[in-house]
Amino acid sequence: MSEFIKHDKIAEMAGIPICISNEINRFIDDINPPKEFEEHNTERKIFVCGHLNVSIRTLLGSVKSKNSPLHDRGKEERVQKEDLKWLLATRKEYIKCYYLHFAIDHINDNKGWMKDTGGTVNDCLNIWEKKHAVIIPGTEPYLRDVMDFLRNNIENIKEIVF
Repeated sequence: MSEFIKHDKIAEMAGIPICISNEINRFIDDINPPKEFEEHNTERKIFVCGHLNVSIRTLLGSVKSKNSPLHDRGKEERVQKEDLKWLLATRKEYIKCYYLHFAIDHINDNKGWMKDTGGTVNDCLNIWEKKHAVIIPGTEPYLRDVMDFLRNNIENIKEIVF
């Protein structure tokens, strides 16, 4: 099952419209992102050092593919903060899906760890929430909703991800 299909199925279970899931998938994985999202990547400036402000696209790279550096935007806290500020100001209905995407990626990326250590999906979620989930003022309720949904649907999530 392709990663987009996994994300879409889980988003649908969470009550997120497929069109929102699809746009977030394309945005986060940098695969033909919607025009407004690409404008965010190219026009949103992030303070880097001294007086230097650069676009997200410049900061993370410009290769558009499955291996695009933007595909790893989940590893860049400052990029996620800018994404969340932008989504909060322009597309609040996308924030839940944004968090859900990264949480599902974390579960998927840690399947081997869970198998090797006996860790559970819940353990994996706890680690993501405490160490990797980026929060800015106003997004806390969205993250809480995502975490509640995931914890209440662990068995269904496991069927899809594994």
